[in-house]
Amino acid sequence: MKAASRYFLGNGKHIPCFAHTIHLVVDDSVKEIASFCSILDKVKKIVMHFKHSPALMDELRKAQADEGIPEGCIKTLQQSVDTRWNSCLEMLVSFLSLANKVAIILIKRSEKVKGLPEMLSTDELSTCKDFCSLLNPFKDATEKISGEKYVTVSMVIPLISLLLKKMQIAKVESADGILAQDSLHKQLEKRCKPLELNKVLVKSSFLDPRFKKMYISPIGVQEATKDILQELITFTEEKRISDDENSDDQGDSLEKAHNRSIVKVDGSENRELKMYLSLPQTSWESNPIMFWSSYKAAMPGLSKLALRYLTTPGSSVPSERLASAIKCVVCDSRSRMTDTHITERVFLISSNSKYWS
Repeated sequence: MKAASRYFLGNGKHIPCFAHTIHLVVDDSVKEIASFCSILDKVKKIVMHFKHSPALMDELRKAQADEGIPEGCIKTLQQSVDTRWNSCLEMLVSFLSLANKVAIILIKRSEKVKGLPEMLSTDELSTCKDFCSLLNPFKDATEKISGEKYVTVSMVIPLISLLLKKMQIAKVESADGILAQDSLHKQLEKRCKPLELNKVLVKSSFLDPRFKKMYISPIGVQEATKDILQELITFTEEKRISDDENSDDQGDSLEKAHNRSIVKVDGSENRELKMYLSLPQTSWESNPIMFWSSYKAAMPGLSKLALRYLTTPGSSVPSERLASAIKCVVCDSRSRMTDTHITERVFLISSNSKYWS
């Protein structure tokens, strides 16, 4: 992927998938702690045993129904998938929410059935709770960076900074939890800190009105400002040449001639950058694309440059999601489908649900 990016886009344009980076951080941290791996194996065995036993699952549902929980709100155990680290977290969360009922069911069944999986001890349950509290921010970051209907590339550097802060202030009680906290922090430093030097990510965050200079190092701000000014100068020069070629001085109105003269002498690229930095930062929920669309007239060069950077995806999840959609609509038994039919079916499945109502 990196070689392909260099070949088609040039040097320094490759952006690693941040969702995959998070996966590596969590996966490496979990593997470092052997005792927690054994706890995970015990949880997997319990969940798998319940999943393969309709009688146990019926007892689990009945135990919740007896407490007055309505049918639609009854919880179930979730199995983890090796290729998705967050499925491991979901398994732990579902297991902890039903741990008391699972323990009672296993104790009752152990009197009649041999070979049942061993229930976790109190200390092991405490370790699981610590891991869930530590991994929740990573799950949140993964979900945020995996979106496809909003800007994600500018979130990478802010999310790294926020995750590091979360790991510093997290409160854990178990010994394994403390080891995990330290390991996650080290893996973040190792795998994510280099991303803070990626010029595309730095400039994307800088040009996002929600973040600007907030999460970028002082050196990064200086380099980003220098690069952006240079790109603005190049854009302005290209625009001037285009305007000169297309303009008719004889037919221009006085207003047009005046405005063109201002562009030539004003140094507008520096003025635009100063105007942008003087504006207040927007909230996380705001839309940076809408922001730049509204300021297109006031900052034409910077607006065009910002949209060029902000439309870059921060992860490969949207493309992988589309690949999964293609696999669903183009099954192996449909060998005579043409490329046109495939394109139409993929378009239909990727269309927003509101258009089907």
